[in-house]
Amino acid sequence: MRFAHIADVHLGREQFNQPFRYDDYLGVFRESIEKAVKARVDFILIAGDLFHVSRPSPRTIRDAVEVLELPRRKGIPVFAIEGNHDKTIRETSVFDLLEHLGLIYTVGLKREPREGEFQRSRKISENRYLVWGQVGDVEIHGLRHHTRWQLIRQDGAVNVLKTLFRGKKGILMLHQAVDYLAKDTPYQDAFDLKLNELPDGFSYYALGHIHVRRTAETTQTGLSGPLVYPGSLERTEVREASHIIRYSLRDKKPKVMESREGPKGFYIVEDFQPEFVEVDARQFYSIRVEGDSKSQLRKRVEEAVSLVPKDAIAVITLEGTIKGGVSLAEFNDLLKDSGIMYYTFRSRVVGETVLSKERLSEEELFTEWERELLLNLRVSPKEFSEGLTEFVSWLIGRYEKGIPEKALKVPETERKEEPEEKGKVSESTAKPEKPKLEKDLGKEPPKKPKPISRPKNPSSLDAWLRRGKP
Repeated sequence: MRFAHIADVHLGREQFNQPFRYDDYLGVFRESIEKAVKARVDFILIAGDLFHVSRPSPRTIRDAVEVLELPRRKGIPVFAIEGNHDKTIRETSVFDLLEHLGLIYTVGLKREPREGEFQRSRKISENRYLVWGQVGDVEIHGLRHHTRWQLIRQDGAVNVLKTLFRGKKGILMLHQAVDYLAKDTPYQDAFDLKLNELPDGFSYYALGHIHVRRTAETTQTGLSGPLVYPGSLERTEVREASHIIRYSLRDKKPKVMESREGPKGFYIVEDFQPEFVEVDARQFYSIRVEGDSKSQLRKRVEEAVSLVPKDAIAVITLEGTIKGGVSLAEFNDLLKDSGIMYYTFRSRVVGETVLSKERLSEEELFTEWERELLLNLRVSPKEFSEGLTEFVSWLIGRYEKGIPEKALKVPETERKEEPEEKGKVSESTAKPEKPKLEKDLGKEPPKKPKPISRPKNPSSLDAWLRRGKP
C-alpha cells in the first residue's frame, strides 16, 4: 500500500500582496500531485488547509479543480479534511463542491451517511454519522480542525477523539498542533492536543497545521504508528525561510546559512513508512543586518543582499542602536535596482539603549490561572465564536475548582479610599441643590436600583449569572 501525504497547501494566497505568489502556491501543489500520480500511489491525503481562506475566489476554485482532475483521471481517490483556513461556521464549505464533483472524499462527522466505492459510514447519534475512507483493507479516518476545548472537555474528563475513534485502525488524519512536535513553532504554547490525548491503534497519523516538517517514531511516542507533519508546500512566513543571512557588528562579512528546517515538500508513504519528496518552492531569505549608524546599515544591507539570488524573496530586518532611530522610508529605495523578485524591510533599531536591571519570568508576570486563561483565548475570533459554548463550560468549571486569591486581589493602588464620614462632602466639591419643581412637591424621591453584588465565593458564579441565590 502506497499513498501520498500532503498538508497546508494554502491555495489562493498572494503573500505580501504579490500576484506572483499566487502562482507559486498553485505551482507547488500541481507539482506534488503530479509526482504522487507518477509514483502510482493508491490514494492521496490532504490533511487540511487546501485553501488559504474558507471562501476562495472563483479563480482559485477553478485552479483547484484542474489540479485535482489529474488523480481522478487515473482513478486515484483523494481524501481530505478541512483545516482552520478551510472550515466555515456552518458545516458546508467549498469541500462540499469538490466532493460533489467527485474530486475529493471528505472524512469525519457528517449529517448524512456516505456509502460508495471509497467511503463507509456508521451512525453514532440521531443525526450524526462517522464517515471514513476505504481503500482495500485500509481505513482512512479523520476529523476537521477543532479548538482544544472542543476536543478535550471538562479538564480532560472527556476526550472526543478517543471516544470517536475507539477501536479504529488504519490511518488517522488530523489538522491539529500536537505539543510533542510543536517546539520552536508558533504553536509551542498554543497547542491543540497533548501527545497522550491522541487515540492509539492507528498505523499512521497523517497530520497538518504545523508548517514545518516534523516526524516522531513509535519508539519516541509509545503510539502504534508514526506521527508525521509534512509541513506546508510553500514558505508562508519568515520562520520557514530557506536561507538565513546574519551580519552583526562583530562580523567582517555577512554569513549565509541554510535553514535547519530544510526543503519544502510532502511524503510518499509505503507500508506506513514515510519518504520525503521535495518540491520546487521559491527561495526565501531571512536577513538580519546590525549597524551603529544609518550609513553603515545601508552599506551592510547592500553587501548582504548581493548574496541573494534574483528570483528569491528577501525579508531584511535592521538592528542596532542609532541616535534618533531610522525610518524605513530611508531604505525602501535602496534595493530598487537589485533585481530581486521581492524584498521588504523591518526595523528593530532603537534610538537609545534601554537597560533592564532584572529579567522577569513568565511565572512572575502571570499567575497559573492567568496563563491558563490566556492559552485558551489564543485563537482567532472565528474559532472562538465556534467554541464559545465549550469555553464558557470550561470557564465555569474552572471557577468551581476555585481561583487562587492572588488572581482575585485588587492592587492597593486601585482601591478607592472610603470617605471618613459617610455622606460628608467637602465644600469645594459640593454642588448646589437643584430647586424642586412644583409638580415634584409631595412626591417621594425615586428609589435607587439595588446594585448587583459579585459573589464572594467563585464557585457560585453560575448561580450568580442566573441571578439566583448562591
